[in-house]
Amino acid sequence: MPRGRLALEAGAVAFAAGLVALGQPTPSLWAFGWFGLVPLVLLSNNGGWRRAAGLGFAAGFGFHVVVTNWVFPTCRFAQVPLPVCFLAWFALSAVLAVSWAAAAALAVRAASRLPRALRPWMWAVAWTAVASFCSRWTPRFGADLLGYSQWTNLSLIQAGSWGGPHLLDFALMLVNASLAEAWIDSRERRADSVPNVAFSFALVAAIWIHGAIVLARRPEPSGPTARVEILQPCVDQYHKWNETWVEEILGGYDELLARPRPSAPALVVWPETAIPRWGRRGEAVPEAAKWAVKLGAPHLVGVIASAERDAGSGPANAAQLIAPDGRVDGFYAKRELVPFGEFVPLRSWVPRYVIDRWLMILDNLGDLEAGAKRQPLVSTAWGLASVTICYEAIFPRWARLDASRGARLSINITNDAWYLDTWAPRQHYRVNRFRAIENRTTVIRSGNTGISAVIDPWGVTTAELDLNVRGRLDTEVPLEDPFPARSWYARHGDVIGTICLLLLALGLARSFI
Repeated sequence: MPRGRLALEAGAVAFAAGLVALGQPTPSLWAFGWFGLVPLVLLSNNGGWRRAAGLGFAAGFGFHVVVTNWVFPTCRFAQVPLPVCFLAWFALSAVLAVSWAAAAALAVRAASRLPRALRPWMWAVAWTAVASFCSRWTPRFGADLLGYSQWTNLSLIQAGSWGGPHLLDFALMLVNASLAEAWIDSRERRADSVPNVAFSFALVAAIWIHGAIVLARRPEPSGPTARVEILQPCVDQYHKWNETWVEEILGGYDELLARPRPSAPALVVWPETAIPRWGRRGEAVPEAAKWAVKLGAPHLVGVIASAERDAGSGPANAAQLIAPDGRVDGFYAKRELVPFGEFVPLRSWVPRYVIDRWLMILDNLGDLEAGAKRQPLVSTAWGLASVTICYEAIFPRWARLDASRGARLSINITNDAWYLDTWAPRQHYRVNRFRAIENRTTVIRSGNTGISAVIDPWGVTTAELDLNVRGRLDTEVPLEDPFPARSWYARHGDVIGTICLLLLALGLARSFI
């Protein structure tokens, strides 16, 4: 094939996949998710798996350039040189595009000896299998699941409670792949694809109807409640670790907590790394301990815990639960660390001047250490609660693991001040809607600059403090647990992803026979 035509095709699939990315918050143009991948499927089916891999990479790159557009302004605000800003943005997009290349190549290869009628199904299977595999073992497919493009449709995403995070991915790809076959049939005046198109749309309709029924049965809160107070201090990220700002930052928390309240809270939640100094794991930070005693209420506080080599623990991005008597009643260390945010991958290979010039904040803290996968849940007035810090919320496996161990409440503390008023804070916030539905847990979220909120087990936001609004969000959370058994997904895991992995393996084996 002429290189010019191949480049044109790659550009077309990249552009169309970029439209799919517009379903993310913002601007939430969800309709593109149902047909934006048709060019990728259509053009990939016209060649071998190697060609499909190239087109898949182009599509993935186009998608991620749009989804991660916040990388550029974030780097510029940090005074990173312009060429490095573009390099970081495009390099990240390229790395994330690799799994799209794998999914496209595997779909074409596995379908190579199957009847044409099964091609759309193999695309859906391969896509879901790769997404499921990557979400279990790597950071991939964390923030960019296709299903996130449908976040505005509460009825549709209720299926996550039994289908997990990948059911909508399967449905979206099945529709796209079926429409691609229908396009071929329309040009050849055939109707072979009609059953697949009809079934794919029927599947989506069934998922939507199920969700609509679930939402119609959502009861209005009427039982006893307990008050939660969520702090959103809006601390400038570039002041946080500057000693000259420490007193002002801590005074800002005092001002928020001193504001009048109608009754004592049952829990006060501070954001990630709320205290701008190192602390010890077992020693309550005094700034929060004094308020826990004064209010007679537990406080969950984001801290940076120093290394305690005698106890075999390294420095950690962590949270302390401080009891009303001022002592530490629970501790959580972040499990999923951010590359180049909390540790430098292959640090010995990174030139020292790169760290000194562009990773100085990280280098001042040192590489952090990830916490254990299974950590004790914390006790609250609502029952057992799990904690996630920052971008851990985008990985379904952590919320599901904790829900399966008895967590009725999920508390996500974060600091999105790095990302200013870009798409990133809104993308990060909205994934919590999926975690709430998938596990049928209530999510309480505290962000330094927002968005702070309470999301109920149906994914409905019951209280919210918008981005870059300084304040304290006071709200009542029902004490009654509407889903004591949690969800089917929480109890059984990613069954759909596992089935797709097995079906993909069978399809690949068949292609070699």
